[in-house]
Amino acid sequence: MTEDLELKALKLLSKNFEYNQALHMEADDMAKLLDLKRKEIQPILKSLGQKNFANLYTEGEKVKLAKISWQGLNEIGEVNLKYGHGKDAYENYQAEGYR
Repeated sequence: MTEDLELKALKLLSKNFEYNQALHMEADDMAKLLDLKRKEIQPILKSLGQKNFANLYTEGEKVKLAKISWQGLNEIGEVNLKYGHGKDAYENYQAEGYR
């Protein structure tokens, strides 16, 4: 089950990269979009970081921000770059099947 959640999180990071190539996602926002509790996203992101699929910004033991790495992009495969989120950034994610 963890691998399934890791893949979902990696796909979410790839969607974020399509719109914001330079920005990280907040871990709490990712948890919300994946319908997880805040504490549940932590081991998933740490695992992606250990596999070099994501670049992480941490404060203490807690992951605050994550961004897909080049290895993560290669793992996902095709990524179609899009530009700008518009007025409500998360509507784009909702249209792609995230909360």
